[in-house]
Amino acid sequence: MRTPPICCSLADTLAKAARATGASVHQGGTYVCIEGPQFSTKAESRIYRSWGVDVIGMTNMPEAKLAREAEICFSTLALATDYDCWNESAGAVEIEHVLAVLKSNVDLAQRTIRRAVAELAQPRSCACASALKDAIITERSLIPKKLRKELRPIIGKYL
Repeated sequence: MRTPPICCSLADTLAKAARATGASVHQGGTYVCIEGPQFSTKAESRIYRSWGVDVIGMTNMPEAKLAREAEICFSTLALATDYDCWNESAGAVEIEHVLAVLKSNVDLAQRTIRRAVAELAQPRSCACASALKDAIITERSLIPKKLRKELRPIIGKYL
């Protein structure tokens, strides 16, 4: 099994904090990042659903990969604005409605993050803190001194 792209410990903390604000929380799922700003066509939306995608967004990549490489805990706090065009009973996606929901989501996100920060464990007990430990496969003695010096702030503890 591959390592999740997010920090499960941080995801748990965020979910707990969101529930404490009274939010409806759906923890877990699959995210697809599309180029934006745009709404999906009905065909695109159906394709994403056939892939098992739960959340369609425009702002969650490449952050997850970069955070993992920097050994930073990362998780997504995705606050939905609409059901996309696949849910015909929800009506058409209208930008005015999306913006109104987005505005209320900002307040919810701020309250959730305030609660989550107060609960973050120190020191970290998750695998994020050593995510690169086994990622460097080059023999250390073959890495030029100049390059080791340049990489010291990021991976110095492994060189």
